[in-house]
Amino acid sequence: MFLPKLILISSFVLFTGAFSFAQDIAPCGTPPFKSDWLKKYQKTPNTYAKGSDTTLYVPLTLHILGTDAGESYFPILNIMESFCELNEDFAPSNIQFFIEGEFKYLNNSAWLNHTEIATGYEMMITNNVPNTINCYIVAVAAGSGGYNLPSANSIALLRSNIGIGTHTWAHEIGHNLSIQHPFLGWEGNPYVYDQPTPTEVYYNYTSFKPVFYTDTIIIDTAQVEYVARTNCYEAADGFCDTPPDYLSGGWQCNSDTLSMQLQKDPDSVDFRSDGTNIMSYADFTCDARRFTPEQTAAMRANLLDEKPGYLYNQNPQNALITDAPVLVAPIGNEQVPVNAVHLSWENVPNATHYFYEVNRLSNFSSAFVIVSGIVEGTSVEIEDLLLNTTYYWRIVPFNQGNTCALPSEGESFSTDEAVGVQEIDGMEALNIYPNLLAAGQSLHIELTSNQSLHIQANLYNMKGQLIQPLFETNTNGSFTTSIEINDIPAGMYLIGIQSNGNVFYQKIIIT
Repeated sequence: MFLPKLILISSFVLFTGAFSFAQDIAPCGTPPFKSDWLKKYQKTPNTYAKGSDTTLYVPLTLHILGTDAGESYFPILNIMESFCELNEDFAPSNIQFFIEGEFKYLNNSAWLNHTEIATGYEMMITNNVPNTINCYIVAVAAGSGGYNLPSANSIALLRSNIGIGTHTWAHEIGHNLSIQHPFLGWEGNPYVYDQPTPTEVYYNYTSFKPVFYTDTIIIDTAQVEYVARTNCYEAADGFCDTPPDYLSGGWQCNSDTLSMQLQKDPDSVDFRSDGTNIMSYADFTCDARRFTPEQTAAMRANLLDEKPGYLYNQNPQNALITDAPVLVAPIGNEQVPVNAVHLSWENVPNATHYFYEVNRLSNFSSAFVIVSGIVEGTSVEIEDLLLNTTYYWRIVPFNQGNTCALPSEGESFSTDEAVGVQEIDGMEALNIYPNLLAAGQSLHIELTSNQSLHIQANLYNMKGQLIQPLFETNTNGSFTTSIEINDIPAGMYLIGIQSNGNVFYQKIIIT
């Protein structure tokens, strides 16, 4: 039986280098690593339960990284599209994922743009949610498009490398569920394509052992797989339905979805790599990505045998959402008060949450998103919009296991001045002067009521935002007050007089 050679090199200097990555972005930062569990499984795969043909539901916790200032988050809509593709990639395996809890926003520039695995490890162990696959969406992922870190049981995803057609998310979760690259052992190894390969290769997997070493580099060996399949259960990834593959860099497919690069095995037999395998480094342009039956069986066995804690909820909300969302108001470029923008839409069957977006452009360019978020109901109040401006809005319905619904058709509205009632019940007269208020000049408010009223007055900007409380009093009859408004920048404002649940607004200008 093949016994891999294991070399341990203790050195703090070498440890520092072990966490460095090349400047070029690698498709995946998960170096060769066949876990002890997978080695044991591949000796007797038929003795492990696979869960028959039942669907196994697995929870994901989504961590969205931003800067220290709370900026530069990856758009929710892009995440939802990618999550939809993730479930499509795993559907033939009868494994499906659902989003556990809310999206978690982490404001940390160092984690957002981490160049070393050690920083990613810190990010993960600090924020991981137990019994879920923790997925961290970052701007820099230690020089790679993503990686799985067994010591933290989490994955990092480069946000520019996930999306429709990339399959990166599925690739990294494949690692999390035990399976390896079909070219295991070839990462970083030079290969002369027109010559037979050696029978074994050496590789470094220091950073990716289940225990996070702090002063040791680990070098292991892997058998090189033959086209004849004579050593397929011992060589490379250990699956016989994944053909030989020595390509450890991104590559493109020919018209047969095979590698353009011709390779030679140790017996000088020519072959091309399979571009359909999700765990290969085939380029995004290669179609029909899949897991093989043996890979699928290993992932299902891994869930049932090693990670049963993931399987605590086998009835998540994941019903299909087929009805098109219908927006109710505002629509048709309706004019709405800038201080009372209320978006509403009809309930969509099977939806438990709604993503909403307000944009300056009708094509909903990500560069012009004004505000977006997630609500559980069918309406939302929008603040901080500009006066006399046209906006466009839309929604996307979803539930924790299904984010595949298309966005609604976009609608538009225009903001107008803040509005209130023309009069307040019980108030016979109201006089606010002067309308043009110079520096150092007092504002006078006179009112007469024919019943007992509780009066509250505030100063607002033209967006309807509170700038300064003015007074609060109970009155029955005549009331007069003078107010000094100091340290308010010149501009147009609103005086709001509130009583009996109604608000009366009057515009003033401070010079």
